[in-house]
Amino acid sequence: MKLLNQSVLALSALGLATVAMAADPLANTTWQTYDNGEPKALVKITESGGVLTGKIISTNRPEGKKFVGRTVMSGLKADGGGKYSGGQITDPENNKTYRLTAELKGSDLKLKGHLGPFSRSQTWKKK
Repeated sequence: MKLLNQSVLALSALGLATVAMAADPLANTTWQTYDNGEPKALVKITESGGVLTGKIISTNRPEGKKFVGRTVMSGLKADGGGKYSGGQITDPENNKTYRLTAELKGSDLKLKGHLGPFSRSQTWKKK
């Protein structure tokens, strides 16, 4: 019985280690956003069940304080190779939501918001 308990414990530890190693590189990271080359806000990205969400945690602009705590990115999922899709991004200033794709390149997160045939890109820097 003792050997069985040890085997179950070892397998459980191996399973947890595998899950920890498989964590998405965007999970639990903080990103600096920019507007016209100027720092705008910090966004914290978290992961739950393979889905990434980003929330504004601070801002560099006094007029942006009202957006702290707001979720601006949701539903983003990893496609592999540093590419992401299936998400939405919301511009907090006008509350418009766009379909989101993203690509992680080193310490840069390149985001593209899509609305019909139009798109807008932004690059966030890892903090």
